[in-house]
Amino acid sequence: MDEFAAALAAAERDAGGKGIGTLGEKTLHLALKYYFAPDPGTHEQPLGGFIADAVTEEGVIEVQTRGLSRLKPKLDAFLPLSPVTVVHPVAEVKWLMRVDENGELLSKRKSPKHMSVYSAMRELYTLRGYLNDPNFRIAVCGVELAEYSVAGKRGRKYKLDRVPLTLRQLWMLQSPEDYAALLPEGLPEEFTVPELCELLHQPEMQVQFFLLMLRRLGCIAECGKRARLKLWHRLLPVCGASGGS
Repeated sequence: MDEFAAALAAAERDAGGKGIGTLGEKTLHLALKYYFAPDPGTHEQPLGGFIADAVTEEGVIEVQTRGLSRLKPKLDAFLPLSPVTVVHPVAEVKWLMRVDENGELLSKRKSPKHMSVYSAMRELYTLRGYLNDPNFRIAVCGVELAEYSVAGKRGRKYKLDRVPLTLRQLWMLQSPEDYAALLPEGLPEEFTVPELCELLHQPEMQVQFFLLMLRRLGCIAECGKRARLKLWHRLLPVCGASGGS
């Protein structure tokens, strides 16, 4: 059993066999917490006036599946005391599972949406004020997951739980070089946003937030215009990221 499968098994044991959607802490969050902090004795520890998801020998682990800006009060309290790893998942592959009120599977289909580390940049940008703190790092986890929902009255759909199936990729982002490594091979030293979008196969909004992060970290700088398009210059070498799809 690999480390992520062991973490998922531990999360399921914590559910006590009660089934999907009954955890006070959703399965995706709990499985990631066990992956980064396998010892349950490290979980839910008081620190700096808050309760951390986990406090390990390597530092604090905080799993946040959405709304990263909500972590700011905790980060302000934790970072002067300990290294902090913020764990943020993105669904590279998502299965949409519809169940009835008894938990019986009614339908299963693959979502056409595919996320990547670049999809997370808008969320990561909300924590830009912490990027230069040596105690701060972000772990973006590309997962395959099953999203369970149940049909309610009047045809409304209620989400029950998101259950990770596999951990496909892990990006550890701390230094400027880590972020610069996400630039794709083949990118010239001077480039425009459309050129970067084409190489990454990503929409412009996500790429724009990625560029804002890179500029804040000193990885790129503006260097004029090409026609009417803003021109960017790489200040750090490209390390060969493959890009998303």
